[in-house]
Amino acid sequence: MEYKDLAIHFTDEFEEYKRYLQEHIEFNGEILNHVFFGECSNYFNELIGKEKDIPKIKELFDYLELMATSGDDEVKELLSVTILAQLGDSKKLLKKAYKYMGSETRKASNEIERYWGRN
Repeated sequence: MEYKDLAIHFTDEFEEYKRYLQEHIEFNGEILNHVFFGECSNYFNELIGKEKDIPKIKELFDYLELMATSGDDEVKELLSVTILAQLGDSKKLLKKAYKYMGSETRKASNEIERYWGRN
């Protein structure tokens, strides 16, 4: 999984985010992965917080685990500093998310939490 193709790959897997990507491109003139995934994290966090669509949450965390295990270094950095760091802004949300994280995602989450002194 390569950073340069990440947003396209993600929206191929999660078609409900294609419209957000299109809006992002129209606004920015290009794909800015950290910005796009930062925007998407708001939707991720809402989905996790409500815990209503468990299959979709599991699918999302399977994808995050794929990023953690198969992504290049830039993908792994994006996962940590853009997605997981924002998730960790809420201890309550992070506690819910831990139930769905794969081992490498959890490891990356723990590392970013330590980095921010929240662990």
